[in-house]
Amino acid sequence: MVRGVGVRQMAGLRGPKMTIVEDRRTPGRRERKKAERRAAIISVARKAFQKSGFDGASMEVIAEDSDISSATLYNYFPSKSELLFSILEQDLSSLSERITNIAVDSEINPKLLILNIMNIYFCWFNDYDRGLIRQFVADAIRSPQFHGRSYHHLENLMILHIEGLLNRMVECGNLKSSLDVENSARLIFNIGNSEFYAFIASENFSVDLILDRIGHQVDLAISGIG
Repeated sequence: MVRGVGVRQMAGLRGPKMTIVEDRRTPGRRERKKAERRAAIISVARKAFQKSGFDGASMEVIAEDSDISSATLYNYFPSKSELLFSILEQDLSSLSERITNIAVDSEINPKLLILNIMNIYFCWFNDYDRGLIRQFVADAIRSPQFHGRSYHHLENLMILHIEGLLNRMVECGNLKSSLDVENSARLIFNIGNSEFYAFIASENFSVDLILDRIGHQVDLAISGIG
């Protein structure tokens, strides 16, 4: 006998036993549907931002193209900035696998490994309209209560990526075992971050130029951490 049926009969209730099982599964289905709808919204919004930029992308059009009401869209994403953040966060998280797959051995120059990870980041940035990135950074500065925390979260993801690479370099003997990995990762991140602001500020900065600038600074850093 399925648990709970006796209780239903004592209460004078009638109905198929499957009703109990279906009720227990409803929350799981609901969460899956919410996750699927959220992913669908992000996909539509990504195309809208790429086509029209931040200012030109309309939340109402994004809702219509997602086949939902504007009210439903705002339930998922209270603002256009938060929708943009979710897109960037999703993409950045997907870079983890590429970074994890970077080959590390004792014969590879540490500078080249660091530039490899920087190349992944800046090629990713380069795929976006720089105006979108500038908008997100500006919103993070203007609204530190929400967007500041979000921006900080993205920065921490990048630092963790760099830490992981440095740890693997230490393990294979590419860097000294006494290396302060956490602070070294922050140093490398700060080098890349300073060039990131230069990169998004001007359309004239290419990825190759930025990597060359980072390379000179990494040379100085490596002399202290290598």
